[in-house]
Amino acid sequence: MDKKKCADPSIKECSNCGTSGAKLTCGQCKVAHYCSKACQKQHWNNGHKGSCIAPEKRRPHKEKPSASKAADDQAEDNSESCPICLEVLSDATRCTLPCEHDFHQECVEALRKLGVLQACPLCRADLPDGPQKLFEEGCRMYFLVFRNVESGKTSWRTLTASEQNIITKVKVMFTTAAKQGHAGAQHNIGVMYQHGHGVVQDLKEAARWFRKAADQGNADAQYNLGCMFLNGEGVVQGYKEAARWYLKAAKQGDAGAQYNLGVMYRDGRGVSRDLKEAVRWTRKSADQGEVGAQKNLFSQYLKGEGVPQDDKEALCWLRKAADGGDIGAQHNLGLMYLGGRGVPQDDKEAVRWFRKAADQGYAESQFSLGLMYQMGKGAAQSNKEATRWFRKAAAQGHADAQSGVANMRDGYSYTAHGEN
Repeated sequence: MDKKKCADPSIKECSNCGTSGAKLTCGQCKVAHYCSKACQKQHWNNGHKGSCIAPEKRRPHKEKPSASKAADDQAEDNSESCPICLEVLSDATRCTLPCEHDFHQECVEALRKLGVLQACPLCRADLPDGPQKLFEEGCRMYFLVFRNVESGKTSWRTLTASEQNIITKVKVMFTTAAKQGHAGAQHNIGVMYQHGHGVVQDLKEAARWFRKAADQGNADAQYNLGCMFLNGEGVVQGYKEAARWYLKAAKQGDAGAQYNLGVMYRDGRGVSRDLKEAVRWTRKSADQGEVGAQKNLFSQYLKGEGVPQDDKEALCWLRKAADGGDIGAQHNLGLMYLGGRGVPQDDKEAVRWFRKAADQGYAESQFSLGLMYQMGKGAAQSNKEATRWFRKAAAQGHADAQSGVANMRDGYSYTAHGEN
């Protein structure tokens, strides 16, 4: 039977029978109240014994905060405290349950782990599943739909009713976990809002969730927040803020953030221009296989920017990017073999690399391959093949290739090769 709550909070209800005016208090937990010794004994035997926790043991053990941290906490204007441990709440430690009551994340986890009644201590609403469980189940369901989108079976704008129902459940799971302080869930909600994955695209909302996760040290969120500041998406554009968030993610080993930070040092955006620092971060990213960083290192060594000029070292990084499938790098590697720069001159190798990029639709390589056939360099001379490749490049708007198609009829020969 439902019982009305006392209007006066000073009037306690018996934790066993619900009678108002309970004057006895559990000597250990200081939370349970009773109308009589009999009710207290019955409540103890019915389960309170296993969940009775003294105030000093309610919050998980944490190291003593540093003097600076203590000073920061003392300086906080928000003096709201956790109802379980009575310590000050902060955004970084706050866990908001579906009933909208706030506690420390560690305190709620303790309720789950220590066998305490699985309910909100204030309103007794059932505790939701733990944030990690919600996050993992949300990810599993999300990727059921994501795979359909990636395979072309559907799109985020044309989800079926069933798929939209799944995504709606995913959002609830991620949001519930995120409100309990789960950084991964906070980041994932940000991604959903950033790209409109099953929700109305909202860049401001995406930035808000990214910041929550970034403040907890989530490298993916820090990188994404840096990109939003770089491009002015959902936030006021700010190169300094972009560099600040990239730096946080880069220090955690995020290859994308390291690459972008290297570019910012190279161009002097958000930071003082420093070519050596640019090379340092670019190399960290390149070592992790980031193709863009490998191409930038190629350019830096080729031009001697921030490092001693070195064709062989430049070629080493260019080859890594080409082997990784980058068509611009494959074209440039063809040029290096054609000119004998950093490697022995080799027309056949030049043709091989031009063909790799040309087969993937790279217009500059298609034009260069046409020239090689026209001149019979690295491949048997063939006007037919030359014309075929010129036409492929011309169809993409390549001006020299368009002229090449016409000039083939006049017997005119091109000898120039563009570098990208």
